[in-house]
Amino acid sequence: MNRNIKVGVAQINSHVGAIDYNLKKIIKFIKLGKRKKIDLLCFPELSLVGYPPEDLVLSKNFLKNVKLAVKKIENIDKKISYIIGYPKLIGSKVYNVAGVFINGKLAFEYKKINLPNYGVFDEQRYFSKGDTPLVFKFKGRTLCLTICEDIWSDFKVVSNLKSPDLLINLSASPYSSDKEADRIKLLTSISKRNNMEVVYSNLIGGQDELVFDGGSLILDSKGNIISKAKKFEEDFLVMNMIFEKKYKNITFRQSKKDKLSSILSALSLGLRDYVLKNNFSKVVIGISGGIDSALVAAIAVKALGRRNVLGIAMPTEFNSKLSHDLASELSHNLGFTLKTSPIQEVFENNLLLLRDSVYGKSSFDETEENLQARIRANILMATSNKLGCLLLATGNKSEISMGYSTLYGDAAGGIAILKDIPKILVYKLAKFYNSCNPKNIIPKKIISRPASAELRMNQKDSDSLPPYKVLDKILELYIEKGLEVGEICSITKIKRSLVVDVVNKVNMNEFKRRQGPPGVKITSKAFGRDRRYPITNGFKEA
Repeated sequence: MNRNIKVGVAQINSHVGAIDYNLKKIIKFIKLGKRKKIDLLCFPELSLVGYPPEDLVLSKNFLKNVKLAVKKIENIDKKISYIIGYPKLIGSKVYNVAGVFINGKLAFEYKKINLPNYGVFDEQRYFSKGDTPLVFKFKGRTLCLTICEDIWSDFKVVSNLKSPDLLINLSASPYSSDKEADRIKLLTSISKRNNMEVVYSNLIGGQDELVFDGGSLILDSKGNIISKAKKFEEDFLVMNMIFEKKYKNITFRQSKKDKLSSILSALSLGLRDYVLKNNFSKVVIGISGGIDSALVAAIAVKALGRRNVLGIAMPTEFNSKLSHDLASELSHNLGFTLKTSPIQEVFENNLLLLRDSVYGKSSFDETEENLQARIRANILMATSNKLGCLLLATGNKSEISMGYSTLYGDAAGGIAILKDIPKILVYKLAKFYNSCNPKNIIPKKIISRPASAELRMNQKDSDSLPPYKVLDKILELYIEKGLEVGEICSITKIKRSLVVDVVNKVNMNEFKRRQGPPGVKITSKAFGRDRRYPITNGFKEA
């Protein structure tokens, strides 16, 4: 019996809700698969509608359009078989489905059994659980079809047929910096334990906070990686699979440089897709001469091109000449346009108006600091409106955690791409970015100078925040690892009073984060859909 199957993986970038767009892309890859004489072509989870579709699946009109698209998929070609993911209304229930089209005709529909309901996932809100594994014969092979979480939750196959020798998994697995190693470990274990080959088809693209990194895989029956798709790009894998054949193994190693490169790629892809899929083409950034705005500008130029990035510097008397010079050097190195709009006079006029009519006070405090940030936000948002540019916020995870940002000021924007990047990682990414270029694109002095918001004379972040190495460690253990105050103190030997202060500030500033822009998820636990903390809350963890 011939047990040879030529398998293809179409690793595509779907656009959530854009059914016609996704359908055209699927048809293009199916025709490509036919030209390459592929027997079975596998697409990612929910590739017809994009992931996650969220409340779109509560719309009967949306599901009706999906149904019409599935009908069109049936008539594409009768000389190739393919598996495509989509939602389907059956009776009164909606299922996360993988349709198996044998020679172009819908032969099976597998309903996802394990619906994730943790972290960024909320599938039990939208989908009903399937209850029957799908194991079927195809070209002399026994195939088992699964969808994403099915293989992460105590994977077992119950079938009247003999044990499958080829596992297919359609996935929409979001990126985080350690996720790829976890996937490979899982798939290798399943392959070895069940003596079966594995085809893993993963989505790529940015969707709001999430980035899907691709990296689709094909493994032999011994758990060896025999084919691997590109990361953060659409790709097309083709593998002629013969059960028990010995293949050349592709090893997986991730160095510190590889990890930093992946994070930059994720931020770039997340930004590009957020901008373009929301019908923008250009962005505007407040450029301060500091490290955060410099890194955001560098990523924006990488993602969108220098002609699509506009920087605006808005100095007051508290901004040093060095800041202005560094901002100018950065714009020259990256090639984006930088405009300078001093706001000192506007700031003074605001102060005069408020003191005369409202305050009756003249002492300088955080009110005046926040006022500068809000004036800058007004100018940036007006520019966004006038020129049709999306405003990028530049705050990082450390500052956003502590509420070290101004609501309706520097927190304003359409997306905050550093929202899940701790300050120390910001510096590492900037240095790595420079190492990948022939000269220091981000000026060295931007990286080496002390961090400052420059909202008062001689201000430094260290005036009101712990050293970032200390702060970032506390934040990682509390937010990402979920440890309690006592556990953090025990591990780090940091004073309890400091840990308590940090934890309390994280929680009391949830109201700011809830009103701020989304950010690209990079760590194992990001603010937003990953962490749903009540704003009005009488419980003090510390």
